[in-house]
Amino acid sequence: MKVLVVGATGFVGGQVAQALCARGHQTRVLVRGGRAHPRGSQFEGRVDVVDGDLTRPETLASACTGIEAVVCTATSMPQCHENGLLRVDHDGVSSLVQAAEKAGVKKFVYTSYSGNVRCDSPLETAKRSCESLLLNSAMWAVILRPSYFMEMWLSPAVGFDPINSVARIYGSGMKKISYVSARDVADFAVAAVEKEISIDQIVEIGGPQPLSQLEAVSVFESKLRTKFDLNSVPLEALEIQHSSSDALQKTFAALMLSYAKGDTVAEAAANSEKFGVRLHSVADYASGFVSQSSKSA
Repeated sequence: MKVLVVGATGFVGGQVAQALCARGHQTRVLVRGGRAHPRGSQFEGRVDVVDGDLTRPETLASACTGIEAVVCTATSMPQCHENGLLRVDHDGVSSLVQAAEKAGVKKFVYTSYSGNVRCDSPLETAKRSCESLLLNSAMWAVILRPSYFMEMWLSPAVGFDPINSVARIYGSGMKKISYVSARDVADFAVAAVEKEISIDQIVEIGGPQPLSQLEAVSVFESKLRTKFDLNSVPLEALEIQHSSSDALQKTFAALMLSYAKGDTVAEAAANSEKFGVRLHSVADYASGFVSQSSKSA
């Protein structure tokens, strides 16, 4: 199958592109600057790297020409510049959907986020708008809605630092979250490309076991055999941040508020079986920090 991957310089998109190529699909990736991009050279010669940009709609038509399926994992998060949430996540992806439909693409696999997250933000507006546009297109739509990525939300980027045994807790820390591995989301995208469908699909994705933030800390403490120092961010502080007129600050606050309130994906196991994806747990993820912790000791 001829597949275009948009967002291939990101972790999930890169995994998708390499996996599709390894499985024998004719894989094309849209990269700003083509192979001249700092990450454009990571793709093997069998991957067709084309120069294009979601913020330049005129580059999308040729990228979609001759393509049977599009996988879009692109987002301007977490580093948004020059109103990236509007220009990339909303307008850019909308332009891609329209270009793909016009080019006769049969299937479009789009990475959104959990349907349980409904807190107002520019990212929420962009994701749900693009979902709607896609569902109303002539293409078969597969919308992937992963819960919170463990590689992001259990990382120093949001104050969870296993190597230094420190964890930031949002809200009470007691609400359960279906932490999911970004690698598993990539596997879902690949499976969605290959799976025969006769109806649009909205796929809620979560890990094998919902855990609260505090339970996730306990998993790491057990694996690393250490005690974490905890610091808390109250809901009131997040509400104040959420009232910001800055698009990025409002979006981060919306995600953190929803995180504090929990996100349990009830159909995670069923969808894992349906798409043939083995789900990795927080314990699996924590195990990867054991050797790092030993080296830093």
